Amino acid sequence: MPDSANIPPIGPAAPQCVVYSTPVHRRERLHQLGVPEELLVEALQRGIAEKLNAEIYDPATAGGYDLYRYTTRHVREGLHRRGWELSDSNNIALVRKPIDDTVLIVCSGDQQTGQLIGDAPKTKRSKGDVFLEVTEIVAIDLLGYEETETKMVALPDANVWLLLHYHATLNGHEIIRAELSRPRVAEGGTITEWSERIILYVPLPDAMPDDETGSDSGPIITPDVKIRI
Repeated sequence: MPDSANIPPIGPAAPQCVVYSTPVHRRERLHQLGVPEELLVEALQRGIAEKLNAEIYDPATAGGYDLYRYTTRHVREGLHRRGWELSDSNNIALVRKPIDDTVLIVCSGDQQTGQLIGDAPKTKRSKGDVFLEVTEIVAIDLLGYEETETKMVALPDANVWLLLHYHATLNGHEIIRAELSRPRVAEGGTITEWSERIILYVPLPDAMPDDETGSDSGPIITPDVKIRI
């Protein structure tokens, strides 16, 4: 059975987030999804290597975009060869498994990405319309008026997974943390709660040469795009 992490309660019946953190449980869940673990690891390593090739003469955003770009390229290429379909819905580069509409998207997460202790990770960008707007009563004020809170809750049949990654240098040490996770709740356009999290182990790569064969052309990725699946 997978490890479980309790999501902080919201109201009387908060659901649990199921966390797969051991190698056996992680591989079993990835196998069920049809996503090879080695593909995700290699894609992230390639993205990091390309990020590290950025120089001071490049735009400040070059390294971060190369991490996203090359990780996305290798994930989509690997899954496309396994029968998944490519899509660029609303300028979001994603890949979809036709048999069950599983969707995988690469995106950056915050410092809690891949962490088992502390708050749940959050995305760094707005992720849009795989959610329904739900309003619930959270309190009654002194005059008897209801105080409500609106959240964006994932559609029950939305089988969307995000490959979250966090790469940084902390106290002089380079780190990479990653997970493949299924979103549940978004607040203010940022995903803040998850129904499942598959924690990945990604060794840091050695420096790799630039890929001079690939085309730089592609969809423009803007910070606050919306996903419409």
